[in-house]
Amino acid sequence: MHLDVAMRTLRRNGGWAALIVLLALATGWAVLQIVPPTYTANVRVLYAVTGLTAVDQGVPAGALAAARAAQDAELVQSPVVLEPVIEELDLQDVTAQDLGTAVVGTATGTFLDVDVALGDPEVAARVAESLVAQLVLRAADDQLTPVAATPDAPLVTLDLAVVSPAVAPERPSAPDPLLTMAGALLVGLFLAVALLTWRARTDQVVDDEHDLAAATAAPVLAHLHVPARRSLMDAVTRPPGDAAGLRTALMARAGDRPHTSVAVVACVREPTLLVAAGLARAYAGTGRGTLLVEADLASPQLAAGLGLTGPGLADALAGSASVLEAAQPAGVPALRVVPAGVTAGDRADLVASRQAEKAWDDVRTSAEVVVVATGRADVGAAVLAASCDEVVLLVAPGRTRRDDVRAALHALDVAGAAPSGVVWVS
Repeated sequence: MHLDVAMRTLRRNGGWAALIVLLALATGWAVLQIVPPTYTANVRVLYAVTGLTAVDQGVPAGALAAARAAQDAELVQSPVVLEPVIEELDLQDVTAQDLGTAVVGTATGTFLDVDVALGDPEVAARVAESLVAQLVLRAADDQLTPVAATPDAPLVTLDLAVVSPAVAPERPSAPDPLLTMAGALLVGLFLAVALLTWRARTDQVVDDEHDLAAATAAPVLAHLHVPARRSLMDAVTRPPGDAAGLRTALMARAGDRPHTSVAVVACVREPTLLVAAGLARAYAGTGRGTLLVEADLASPQLAAGLGLTGPGLADALAGSASVLEAAQPAGVPALRVVPAGVTAGDRADLVASRQAEKAWDDVRTSAEVVVVATGRADVGAAVLAASCDEVVLLVAPGRTRRDDVRAALHALDVAGAAPSGVVWVS
């Protein structure tokens, strides 16, 4: 994964990744609160053999002690040792089998370590001490015979010395708070990285020029900021603002053409009418005769937004009204508007009719600059855009998907309309 892709993915999904890590840490904390703590008490015993006096008999003494330590390491989990411990300590509702799962004996040479893990640290320590006491009693009753003993070999005894007595532990051995939280953090980070990796491979949202380049080679003409509460009246009557830059870029492309028509097309739900209104206002501010045309016949907004009545583009395309009758002043010098009007049939059929071709020619030549808001790039919008000199495709970073851009470009390409460039709309 490239660094720029990783940074964009982190910027888009960093909140979700952080939430996953926090949830993992919360889960670890919940485990510490829910899982009962276990305290492990340890006692260490040294095994020694007495009764061997000859030098040559000193060799097997250590082996005898180590063998007994290994034997007792297994014995500490047997009922033979555990049942007397349960009876001595009066451990109610505890069986030898249950207690055996909490006891571990480990022999290392002549040393025996007995670990007892229970929920009560005091009880764990007492059980460990009682286990060793049982082993001491059993050792006192036993007699050992050295390896390769002769009939007259002396009997030897086994001595057990507690090297490290059992002490009630102050901190639980499980679950370990540090290890639990560290494990939860690692799991959270792993899941967060997995999420970011998956999003980097599947995320289709266009966020910047790098994402846009994966969908189209069309250049970015301008960046426009459209406030969420901006009204059509504001877009038409107020100074152009960001739209002035787009106007300049399009004027440079127009050259010496006496008439210029610009189609503003949306990939999905970008505000084509607001952008087109701002662009028309920007053109009108230069003194050029400008006509703003609302060509999104399926979702008319211009008449209601400006308080207009009368025929519109649908009437002109159907032949029931002329373009001059449909065009109305917008309250701004050099600017007139044509609302969508009311259509009874399919927009694509209406736009593609012979009558519409002549009416559309009248629309494009009725002003020095004609700005057309087509709405979403469907068949009707593509047909209208194909008859314009310039086609501007709106892309909303963070909301428009690459598949949406490709679908819009395909619709325009089928109609023979090549986009002049892209406008970022935020």
